Amino acid sequence: MTIRTPIVARRLARGHGQTAIRALLLALALGLGLAAGLLGTRALVLLAPVFLAFCLYRPAIGVVALVVACAIDRFAIPFGPNLRLDELAALALAAALAVRVTPAALRRPALPLLLPLLAVLLTNVLATLVSDNPARGVSLDILTLDLVILFLALARALTTPARLLGAVRLWLGVAVVEAATGFLAFALYLRAHSAVPGVQLSTDPPYGPMVYGTLYEANIFGSYMSAAFLIALALAAEGSARRKGLLYLVCAASAVGLLLSGTRSAWGATALGAALLLALLRFGLRAQRGTTGPRTGSTTRLVGGLAAVAVVVGVGLAVAPASVTGKLGARAQGILNFGSGSGYGRTLLYREAIAEWQPHKLLGLGPGSFTYRLPGDPATSPSWIPNLLLQTLHDTGALGLLALLWLYAAYYAGALRALRRAPPGEPRAALAGLIAATTALLISFQLTPGTPLGYSWALLALGVAAARAVTETTRG
Repeated sequence: MTIRTPIVARRLARGHGQTAIRALLLALALGLGLAAGLLGTRALVLLAPVFLAFCLYRPAIGVVALVVACAIDRFAIPFGPNLRLDELAALALAAALAVRVTPAALRRPALPLLLPLLAVLLTNVLATLVSDNPARGVSLDILTLDLVILFLALARALTTPARLLGAVRLWLGVAVVEAATGFLAFALYLRAHSAVPGVQLSTDPPYGPMVYGTLYEANIFGSYMSAAFLIALALAAEGSARRKGLLYLVCAASAVGLLLSGTRSAWGATALGAALLLALLRFGLRAQRGTTGPRTGSTTRLVGGLAAVAVVVGVGLAVAPASVTGKLGARAQGILNFGSGSGYGRTLLYREAIAEWQPHKLLGLGPGSFTYRLPGDPATSPSWIPNLLLQTLHDTGALGLLALLWLYAAYYAGALRALRRAPPGEPRAALAGLIAATTALLISFQLTPGTPLGYSWALLALGVAAARAVTETTRG
């Protein structure tokens, strides 16, 4: 007869209990998945309870799902008020973290950006209360609340450097898949030479093809490729980083995706972001090393990575048809052209937005209140202002703009303070890359704002988690 100690017996019992839980969750997932398949796409919302159960059982599942959902958050399930995957994942992870909270966790200091985040939310609510269309404002306020929850859940979940780096690598992996989707879409265009899924044709001469890869639009796709490129480049420039070959592959894939997007704002933002990254990788290292000066290794690797990517892009342009290279070249030459085409259309929208805001300086006209359409535009849905700062000013007034500036000022202050004190290593490189990526995204969003999507909020959360990770590394 086998004699087991009480400790061993408890462990065996716990193991059987976990196996039973896994089996129950798997059966529930299969059942709801079958029901969703039989009832159609709208019934995919039935999977929300089982996803919540998985998050309660293991929050890391929620982190993975949230990172992936934010990286592809141009998709939406047509259920009710256009339910989005990033919102579902954020709410499930937040609920799981709330249920599993401990007294020790409650004693942790609040996240650095909590107050400015609440200020952004409050100004949106106040602007809705004084707007002429509060119904639309309320729906956008709920979206803003979901995005704030998304940020808090992700930033709170990434509590260690290992979790942070795992989330960043997953982020980059999704970017490679999206870039590959863009390549395939462009290959379809080259065969058909007409609009195909994944490629849009510019509405102004020379009617160039623009890849948008993941079913949203080229400007958003290009700005996301820019952010992924800068993060991967920062990690590849770090001497202790593992799998440098894969990181350079991410750089090459995202750079080609960025080029094929035909997005001039993202091109310029990437150039400025790369210059900023070079400064960030050296920032604070001289003070840490005394008079020995900073290492040149990271600078050499960064410049080498840029050169290698330039070669890959150059080869691609060399083998591309003249019809493609000519159109991309024409868009590059018109990068500062605001006298015609899309640049001129944006100028008209800016003027109208400023004129509408003038009588409502303090709180604006309310979220989603801009309805002006360019001459000849037959659309009847609410319009948008292609500038993040001006859209914030129009919708939530001077108070809303101050809250947004406070949010990003607090982010940069905390991130740069942590970077200046951080020792060399992957967490420090990740933080530098995230700062550069956030900056590039902000520059791109001055021509195509993407803040209603979860990507930029998740990027902020990764930056806050990286700042915390390098701070803990410094203390350790």
